[in-house]
Amino acid sequence: MRAFTPSAQDFPVPLFEAALLNPVTTLSVIIPIHNAATTLPACLQAVFASTHSAQVIVVDDASSDDPARLAAQYPCEWLTLSRNVGAAAARNVGARAATGDILFFLDGDIVVEGDTIARILRAFADDPALAALFGSYQQDTVPKNFFSQYKNLLHHYTHQISAVEAATFCSGYGAIRREIFFALGGFDESQRALEDIEFGYRLHRAGYRVRLFKDLQFTHLKEYSFGGLVRSDVLQRAIPWTRLMLQKQIFRNDLNTKSNNVASVVVSFLILFAPLWLWFVPYGEILPAGLLLALLWLNWDFIKFVTRARGILFGLQTCAMTWFFYIYSGIGLLLGLGIHLKQTLFSRA
Repeated sequence: MRAFTPSAQDFPVPLFEAALLNPVTTLSVIIPIHNAATTLPACLQAVFASTHSAQVIVVDDASSDDPARLAAQYPCEWLTLSRNVGAAAARNVGARAATGDILFFLDGDIVVEGDTIARILRAFADDPALAALFGSYQQDTVPKNFFSQYKNLLHHYTHQISAVEAATFCSGYGAIRREIFFALGGFDESQRALEDIEFGYRLHRAGYRVRLFKDLQFTHLKEYSFGGLVRSDVLQRAIPWTRLMLQKQIFRNDLNTKSNNVASVVVSFLILFAPLWLWFVPYGEILPAGLLLALLWLNWDFIKFVTRARGILFGLQTCAMTWFFYIYSGIGLLLGLGIHLKQTLFSRA
């Protein structure tokens, strides 16, 4: 698969102004999967139970759990890749096979509502200047263990307090006009993680409007273990997101990069090294308590939201998890910064 190379500036906004005025009538659902046989049936069942029909394309990215047996149960188009190429390339394959005016990218572990497709089509029809949109996870998730519940609530809360006019995109549950997707060259196939964030940055820099519809909500079926959550947040989010922001020079007080999130990383590391202060700083025993209060204050709205949703015990667990989340996210940030600096120095050399 060829990786994406052009820059966003190669695609000026006026290129598809006429296309934006075309009536929107059809939608293609593109579902890339890799070993998703346990969640795909619920995903497909919800899509085909929708009030509005759509073309459905499943792209099997060289799965080993035999998902093809599901193909006969649902009237979807099934594309099988001979080798694992990653989500970005698999989505591009599905997009090239799609015929809809709107491309709706959906992960195989997400369940839509009955009116989701109809609402997406209506949103584009009502706003001719809208290039792309995405929604939010709903508050509840199917897995009941703490780490899955915590991650889902964090996703939901983050999107619910974020700006409606976005500078990013979400390929797990995001829709875009077909012409604009191909005008920008599709997803960057060299991105093995956060290809949607990178694509969203290109959309933003090219001047297209991307909107977050907070009430367009989906059910996430993904189950996280403690180790899986840390690996996902560090390897698939913190490191590549830091590199993307530095490469694209886009820094926004929004989503996971709000000012309180950045401050929380600093405070969390100061708490981590607080025992040293007992020896070197006068009245050092007071500072850790002050820092803990500062971390609670910076994240109080989220902790209060979680406590109301899941109870006091869950809220207390969230307090501890929040501190640890900022520790390993901060490590990911530093690793991403280091990789970026190393690549920059080598490229200059």
